[in-house]
Amino acid sequence: MRNIELAFAIKEKFSKQTVITSKELVLFLSTFFPELSTSTISWKINQLKAENLIYQTGRGLYTFDFKPEFNPEVNLKTKRIYNKTKSFVSSELVVWDTEILDLILEKESEKRTTFLLVQKDDLAELFNQMQSISKPVYLEPNIEIIQRYILPQNDVILLYSLISETPLQHNGDYILPTLEGVLVNAWLLSENYLKPLGYSIEGIFESAFKKYNVNKNKLLRYAARRDQRKEIEQLIQTINND
Repeated sequence: MRNIELAFAIKEKFSKQTVITSKELVLFLSTFFPELSTSTISWKINQLKAENLIYQTGRGLYTFDFKPEFNPEVNLKTKRIYNKTKSFVSSELVVWDTEILDLILEKESEKRTTFLLVQKDDLAELFNQMQSISKPVYLEPNIEIIQRYILPQNDVILLYSLISETPLQHNGDYILPTLEGVLVNAWLLSENYLKPLGYSIEGIFESAFKKYNVNKNKLLRYAARRDQRKEIEQLIQTINND
C-alpha cells in the first residue's frame, strides 16, 4: 500500500478526531501490516510525517491539519537592543517583544515593550549597564511601578530572570522563547501588564492555536515549571470548547 493510500485510510478511520495518538496509529497500522514490529510501524509513521501526509502536534500526538511553526523575524528595534546589551552579560541573553503578540493577533499597537531575559545572577549587572541607553529600563517591576511609571510609556524595556527549562529557539544570531514560551510568559504578564495595554490573553491563546503548530505538551511542561499548569490547561480547554 502506498503511503498516500495509507494516509487516506488513517484519515477515514479517525475522521471524528482532530488529534490521533501514536498508540492509536500503531494499532491501526498493525491491521495493515500484521507482520511488522512496532518499531517498523513507527518508522512507517515517520515516513508519513516526512512526506507531509500527517503532522506531529506534540509528543505522540498527530493531526492532518497542517499549521506552520511559529518562527517570527526579529524586529529591527529589538535587534538593536539585543546587540547593544548582549556584551553586558556573560550568560545567555533571550529576547522577545509585544510585536510578537501583535503578529499572533494580526493587530498593530502604538506601544511596544521589549523583554530581556537573563540568568538571575546577571540581572542586576545587566540593569546597571543598561542605564546608559536612551530607552527606559525596568527590573522585574511590581504592579505599582507598572501602573505609575511603565504603562504611560510608549517604548520600554523590561528585564526578567531567565527561568530554567524555558523553551527557546534560535533565529539567526538571536535567541527567543518558542511560541510555547511566549504564551506562558504572556499569561504571567496578562493581568497586571498586557490587559491594561489592550491585549486579551484569551485572544492571544485562541489565535496562536488556530494559526500555528502549538506543542501542547511543551506548553504545559513550561506552564508547570511556572506553577501555572492548571490555570493554562483550563484556558486551553475553554478555547477548544468554543
